[in-house]
Amino acid sequence: MLKRTTIVLVTALLGVVLGIVPLGEAKAQTNATTVYTQPGDHLVNGRYWQTDCEKYSTTVVRCTTDIWGTKVAKVGGSYVATNGWVFNNMTYLPSARSSWSKNPLGKTGSWTANDGRKWKTECDTAATGKNGCRSYSLTSVVESASGKFRQSTKWVFNNMVQFSSSSVPAVTKIPASSPDIPNMPVENSKADKVVTAALSKVGSSYRHASAGPSSFDCSGLTSYAYKQIGITLPRTSGSQVSAGKKVSTSALKPGDLVFYYSPISHVGIYIGGGQIVDAANPRTGVRVTSVNSMPLKAAVRVVNS
Repeated sequence: MLKRTTIVLVTALLGVVLGIVPLGEAKAQTNATTVYTQPGDHLVNGRYWQTDCEKYSTTVVRCTTDIWGTKVAKVGGSYVATNGWVFNNMTYLPSARSSWSKNPLGKTGSWTANDGRKWKTECDTAATGKNGCRSYSLTSVVESASGKFRQSTKWVFNNMVQFSSSSVPAVTKIPASSPDIPNMPVENSKADKVVTAALSKVGSSYRHASAGPSSFDCSGLTSYAYKQIGITLPRTSGSQVSAGKKVSTSALKPGDLVFYYSPISHVGIYIGGGQIVDAANPRTGVRVTSVNSMPLKAAVRVVNS
């Protein structure tokens, strides 16, 4: 079965989602569902999650859950996959059904929001369980299968509403946070900033011995990107291979320098998803391409995070 990643562009970004447990009575709550109902850090099924909860109204608590996953952006005409925190879904904690009588999220139906987006909601079904609703929005998504991206429009799960009952009390206060988890992934790390800086130059021209800001050669681009986080690299690809800790080419992380040919005569920056950004030649300029588009010989990690 193909591993598939769905990412919502323009609106919210979606990562690969954990299987949602159908809503129901309190006994249906498991460790997995606390991901959506308890603020703080979570590690479930090998995936990292972060949840923030707030008062939606005087009687309703809403929790928003993000997952550490893959997100895609179109850069220079190419889809680029990177890792980061992406929206997963919202959960409205148990409250009286009557408080939702005028809110379309709390009753079966379909509607168009003020921003033009189409929505539909189902309640008390096999998918939602008793005393629950799920809402979906018609959204533009990019899907990845076998390394290829395609854009389509589909219904995407957005939020769930839980109703209180005789056995499930209403939750009117924000729950206590879960304990912090050590080594939670961090977005906008130094490595992320290196990748962002390099990607911002996609489409720029190639020029021998140039290090920007409008034209680059291969080591000039890597030097420019690392300069944005205060690190000065040696100026040539042959010398940059000694600028950090050597890592296996099978264990690359975004921000790593990757080197090509023997002897080494080209360098790029790994951006994740099996892709690099590099300044290849006057014909291509700064581009995004496969990490294996050239003979890969070495990799170096300059920053760990």
